[in-house]
Amino acid sequence: MDVLIIIIVIVLLLAGISGTVIPFIPGVPLVFIGIAAYGWYEGFHLITPKYLAIIASLTVLSMIMDYISTVMGAKIFGSSKNGTWGAILGTFLGLFFFPPLGIFIGPVAGAVVGEIMAGNEVNKAFKVGLGTVVGLFSGMIFNLCLALAMIISFLFKAF
Repeated sequence: MDVLIIIIVIVLLLAGISGTVIPFIPGVPLVFIGIAAYGWYEGFHLITPKYLAIIASLTVLSMIMDYISTVMGAKIFGSSKNGTWGAILGTFLGLFFFPPLGIFIGPVAGAVVGEIMAGNEVNKAFKVGLGTVVGLFSGMIFNLCLALAMIISFLFKAF
């Protein structure tokens, strides 16, 4: 049983790190679940309820920042909802159909297509596409750094 829980926790932590850069996978929440699972397994002696509450708060912060960074990047550059949704969809499709370069090309193409569909000129659509992507990637970088910090903290606490 000891080995099984360690494997489950490692899988959740690795999936969490991956999820910070792969759209539609809840990265930081998976890290939280992995840490909570280990805490439950060891009886919340090393992973205390107070520590878990802090990690939960950071998880909520990551979810808020993920949304805010995308919206702010899009708003600063004048994006419509079509541009924002196009960038999100483009990220997923780009990653799925053209890995690994698709994570860079997909959001720009999606935002541009979304803006053109909203009736904007091509030049404005490219500007908005760039802004939306800046927002998406700033959120990804924030979540990746936060997930890594949570994992490092967990490793120091647990081992």
